[in-house]
Amino acid sequence: MTIQKPEPLVIGNKAFYTLTSYGPVDVEVHVVRTTDEEVELAIQTLVREAGGTEKDLADPAWVASHFDGLENEQRLREQTRAYLSSLSEDSAEEQKANACLDALAERLCQSVPAAQVSQVKDALFQDIAQQIATTGQPVEAVLAQMGMRPDQLDSMLQSEAVKEAEHEAALDAYASEKKIKVDETELPHLLQLSPTDAQALIARAKAAGQMDQLIDAARRAKALEAVVSECNCTYVQETEAEAKKRLGEVAAVMQHREELARKAASAAERDSPAGSDANGSSGLKLV
Repeated sequence: MTIQKPEPLVIGNKAFYTLTSYGPVDVEVHVVRTTDEEVELAIQTLVREAGGTEKDLADPAWVASHFDGLENEQRLREQTRAYLSSLSEDSAEEQKANACLDALAERLCQSVPAAQVSQVKDALFQDIAQQIATTGQPVEAVLAQMGMRPDQLDSMLQSEAVKEAEHEAALDAYASEKKIKVDETELPHLLQLSPTDAQALIARAKAAGQMDQLIDAARRAKALEAVVSECNCTYVQETEAEAKKRLGEVAAVMQHREELARKAASAAERDSPAGSDANGSSGLKLV
């Protein structure tokens, strides 16, 4: 049975949330294994993009001329494995932060108002729309290439908006309880900006009367740092069987996307003026 939580106390335009507990959260993180197969696939991609072949890979001179600081195939493989391993570590830390957010949000004593969720959803859609606009294609075409319907996108955005709004509410509650404060000197670090970009953002925020929102965002980032640093985290290494299954799923997804892209390109070619003559007939002519 789902228990309906009450809405938060709202004073002015600010909602006040509380948590059932403010102690360390318990999280579990799955660490991806770097497999020989992944390294081999990465090597093949690097060599192909460099215009080479498997034969070129065996030539130290070719490797040295195409990959700075790497004198032979062995060094290229070592560096590639190290890079993939670092990606795995970064992914684990990202998982850790997300798991902490989810665990903290489960402690919320109040529900996030629908109006707040709607605002977050609108912002998420605008971000996606801006990214799609850079492709020069309509939203529907891009969704089709991804194998997604508009209603599926809407459902996905709704779920993401609820989660993001709950994360923000939980961090606000934590920051308030722990009396976390932020000043302008901390903004570059907390917002992951260069000092110059941070100053420009601060200037724009002040001009638009949005400095409070900027400080709130930085305060949440500082609260998350505290939650992550204090959490009880268990790291679980991916097994060989799990890694094999994961790679198979990735390959299947890539194959599916390539097939969708081919179908979209084929459809676009058929619909283009070049695909038919001026009378609207096919390109075939009876002689």
